[in-house]
Amino acid sequence: MTRAALRCRLCERTQPLTPRSTCPTCHGPLDVEYGLKNLALRTDDKSAPRSMWRYAELLPHVPADLSTPGLTPLVEAPRLSQALGIHLLLKLEDANPTHSFKDRIAASAIAAAQAFHLETLCCSSTGNLGEALAARCARVGLETVLLCPAGDPPALATATYRAKILRVAGTFDDCRTLERRLEELFPWGFVEGNLHALASEGAKTIAYEIAEQLDWQLPDAVISPAASGTLFAKLAQGFDELAALEAATGTRPRLYGAQAGGCPPLATAWADDRPLSKVLPDTEVRSLAIGDPAYGELAVGAARMSGGAIYAVPEEEIADSTSFFAQMTGVHADSAGGVAFGALLELVRSGDIAPGERVVLVVTGTGLKPYGYDVDYAPQEVTSDVEDVLAVLGVS
Repeated sequence: MTRAALRCRLCERTQPLTPRSTCPTCHGPLDVEYGLKNLALRTDDKSAPRSMWRYAELLPHVPADLSTPGLTPLVEAPRLSQALGIHLLLKLEDANPTHSFKDRIAASAIAAAQAFHLETLCCSSTGNLGEALAARCARVGLETVLLCPAGDPPALATATYRAKILRVAGTFDDCRTLERRLEELFPWGFVEGNLHALASEGAKTIAYEIAEQLDWQLPDAVISPAASGTLFAKLAQGFDELAALEAATGTRPRLYGAQAGGCPPLATAWADDRPLSKVLPDTEVRSLAIGDPAYGELAVGAARMSGGAIYAVPEEEIADSTSFFAQMTGVHADSAGGVAFGALLELVRSGDIAPGERVVLVVTGTGLKPYGYDVDYAPQEVTSDVEDVLAVLGVS
């Protein structure tokens, strides 16, 4: 356990770490706050875990198993660097156990669940988070309940882990609404509910690793896909904590987010300089089809504070961008990676990223996952009505 507490983003009240979705005083959103004084982020100790847990002092809970995930490769992209006139590096989150950055969030969620003796974890997922959670739960012997939009079959391996998969008639946002209803009824851990503040901390370790892998020299810019805004906001938090601890040299990098043109709530709010509005997703990029981003305001604020931006890449350009990225790097990123690369091309064309700058592109997942179901397993179909779900779960 670290020296950490939950802090309300609105009334600033603090309380001990506990499974809680909102502030008990004002119902505001919660974040994890650390006593940064006397903490050390640098990990010169050769015995430090070769995983995200090497930064245990700045994570809310630490599990017994420190072997995964994290410490993913940061590699050069020489052909693209030459073509674009920049120094481009790729942070390969597809090297995690289930091939996406969501392994970090799942690992942090399960560490918290174990600390609070929760035996079942539930999340809404369009694919990667569900697989990451199912795999990690299988590893430690916890039960998993996944709520997936009916049109988005999970990765084939998710069913292999024998998670309870409920295909919900509706969108991802309908799944989230249903998840909130279930949280009122069951003593479970909800990755985007009572464990969200704790689980999301895992994502910030990407920023720590980028700094360490660059010998504690910060890059000029970092670009990543943006959906719920969690990753983008946590990258900003990670770089802020690096600065507060004086653990790295250089100016904090400009942060650039990339959204699919068919689901651009963050990009629209940034471009119009206005509060966030929900949108109805109309994109083929499953992992970015979130019209009501939970960390949206923080993500837009992170872009502004860092001097960066959030771009929307037209739907008709995404497939070609993803393919060209693979041809130039040998990395088969998922379509979210193609969106990030499309935004990078626009940033270079516009001059927002200048010649010679060192830029990190976060490849958040792989394009190699097969989707579908085991021949001997099929998910259960449900409506978004909580009574229907209770009947499927066998609860009267």
